Amino acid sequence: MKSLQKAMTAGLLALAGLMPAGAQQSLSDNQDPTEPCFIPGIRERVRCMTLEVPLDYDNPDGRKIDVFTAIVPARGSNAEKDALWLLAGGPGQAAAEWGGLAKTALRAIHQKRDIVLMDQRGTGKSNPLECKMGSEQVFEELTDWTRFIADCRAEYDIDVRHFTMENVIRDMEEVRKALGQEKLNLWGGSWGTRTAGLYEKRHPDRVRSIVIDGVAPPDVSLFESAPASAERALRLLAQDCLEVDGCAVKYPDFEENVDTLIRRAENGDLRYEGKDLLTGKPLSFDLNFTSAVEGIRALMYSANSTVMLPYLVQEAVEGNLAPWAAAAASGGDAGMYLGATLSILCGEELPRVRADALEAAATDSFAKDSYYQYWKAGCQGWESMPGADDAHEPIATDVPTLILSGNLDPITPPEMGEHWLKGASNARHIVVNGNGHITSNTACMPRLIGEFVDTLDPKALDDACLGHMKRLPVVTGINGTVN
Repeated sequence: MKSLQKAMTAGLLALAGLMPAGAQQSLSDNQDPTEPCFIPGIRERVRCMTLEVPLDYDNPDGRKIDVFTAIVPARGSNAEKDALWLLAGGPGQAAAEWGGLAKTALRAIHQKRDIVLMDQRGTGKSNPLECKMGSEQVFEELTDWTRFIADCRAEYDIDVRHFTMENVIRDMEEVRKALGQEKLNLWGGSWGTRTAGLYEKRHPDRVRSIVIDGVAPPDVSLFESAPASAERALRLLAQDCLEVDGCAVKYPDFEENVDTLIRRAENGDLRYEGKDLLTGKPLSFDLNFTSAVEGIRALMYSANSTVMLPYLVQEAVEGNLAPWAAAAASGGDAGMYLGATLSILCGEELPRVRADALEAAATDSFAKDSYYQYWKAGCQGWESMPGADDAHEPIATDVPTLILSGNLDPITPPEMGEHWLKGASNARHIVVNGNGHITSNTACMPRLIGEFVDTLDPKALDDACLGHMKRLPVVTGINGTVN
């Protein structure tokens, strides 16, 4: 069903002077390669550049693709030379579509530094690999999903195997050279933490500081860790619910309801007959196992949507799938360019999965191995190539690093941040209570990020301003009532 892809792509969601790849000209040479432009999320004009790079860096004289970059100029008149690069997540999200986050989470940094938003290859305006679905699209089975991806692949007359992490890093270097930037500050969110880590591995002398939020360590398989991460988030919600009178009275059997929902979905006993809430047209679908699991996981990404989960599950168990359908319709597609997602996940993440580790993790989780099976089915319709041999080695860096985690995160929980911390000798890990996936725009965090990038002293940050954070009240009624 269409809500399946929306759910899956949630936790994992202007042109200018061309310059040949490898060019060394820079802004300091008074040859500005950018032009004025506008990007989503920012009202004022910014600067943009489109750079031609090789599709395959091992064949530099072969086919070329464009890489689009937007630069949000610092607000102050005396900008620091070291810009901050926002590395989007997914994989498969376009950084230049994250202007809103740049203006909120990075607002303190924006006062003194330019913010660079490079659409990684396969996303945004950098040769996008889209697999768009209409609201009427229905995937009753994973085989339907495989066929949809195969049809999407057939639409592109390009070798999608070259849309790899390694080539994203090479593209970053070409853009850095074109802009004449010597030192970079990196902010990476979700999968963007992997991008930050790999860039630092390849070009440690170019990195001044790193901020990572929603951490995905390179030596941890997301498909192996996903079942336990989802189960942890669900248990925390159940425990917190029982500690609040209104929630405990309304949903005393929340975990049992989840088990019932999953079982009925597996048995094919949950069916929606109604309207597509986006188009008003008739819509019917079976809420299958994968859709149920990934719908739950997707809702837990955000603290705001998590509060609806007990209500949605209870209504679904009682036979009313209309609230579930409404939540799925409003979930969006997280701005994902699925072709870019698949080129990376299929080549660099699926092959590392150990069957025994996945089986062990799936045994103790309501999610089982749903996350893996979904993307495995998609990969059967796509093409990819393996990543570099050392791409999955543990982090080892002395670059000043600020590590951020949301305590309620269902895909990259705090233990992931602790794991990254082991290999970062000059780092600090801050866990934000009451938050899910991505915490940079929460409360005083933008100020703390700004102070860190200014001082490069993560241990000096005073995070007492986050002490009031806690889970939002859970919805107990159809009109959003809370107790």
